[in-house]
Amino acid sequence: MVPMTGFAASPFALSASYASLLGVNAAYGTGLNGRLPTNALISSEYETSVTPVGATFAIWGPIFVSQGVGTALMASGALPMAPVAPMWMATWACEVVWQLVFASVPLPAKSADDQRKLVSLVPAAGMLVAAHTNMVAAAWRLTEHSASSSILRACFVDFPTGLNAGWLAAATGIGITLVAQHIPAAKQTLAGPNAGAVLVGLLTAYGTATTLALSSAVPGAALGYAAATGIACMGIEARETHAERVRRTAGTCKWIALASGVVGIGLRIAARR
Repeated sequence: MVPMTGFAASPFALSASYASLLGVNAAYGTGLNGRLPTNALISSEYETSVTPVGATFAIWGPIFVSQGVGTALMASGALPMAPVAPMWMATWACEVVWQLVFASVPLPAKSADDQRKLVSLVPAAGMLVAAHTNMVAAAWRLTEHSASSSILRACFVDFPTGLNAGWLAAATGIGITLVAQHIPAAKQTLAGPNAGAVLVGLLTAYGTATTLALSSAVPGAALGYAAATGIACMGIEARETHAERVRRTAGTCKWIALASGVVGIGLRIAARR
């Protein structure tokens, strides 16, 4: 799914998209009394060398709450919808499709072969790539509207855009690793501890570059992206079952990610003097 930069969203469409996102996530978060598999259950069956500890996924709480406030402000006219609403909606659509596809993986995992698992894991990874692409597009779109920024926009549009984009980058890394570890030819080279450490480093480098690039025009988005990257690295480091090289790399990268946010804000302040 390409970034929806040319689509004009309406207040009703934005609100309905957000409500759908919440509904689907609530259903799979609770499992509806055993009628649906929860994400916690699926993740426990499909772990990777870079999966963070479970508590790390609580980051979705701040993402959903801040985007909910941002949705209310845009739908009510308190903030303009044009900069990010289409990309938010596209991202949410990808996240909903990802949830539905990811929930279709065989459970327990050992009950099916790799080919059957890939039927679900490949499109799920594709949805994560598309979701990240749209949310990053939203962050870059905000740089074109930096003159209209305000405290409200910074807190409830810019920040959640960066936070969501950064977390989706980490999620994409997990999704791609899941695919690789179910392809025999790629399992050893792309899904092992060495690859996990390299992936953490690459995602941190990408996150640091994105943070610094956004900081001059939309510091709120830059802070959100840096925070998401740092939190993901902290979660990976905290998982005691991961290889030491992965945990050590994540431990270093968390400080690099968080420092990029501080440096970015410092550059922003220096540029305005």
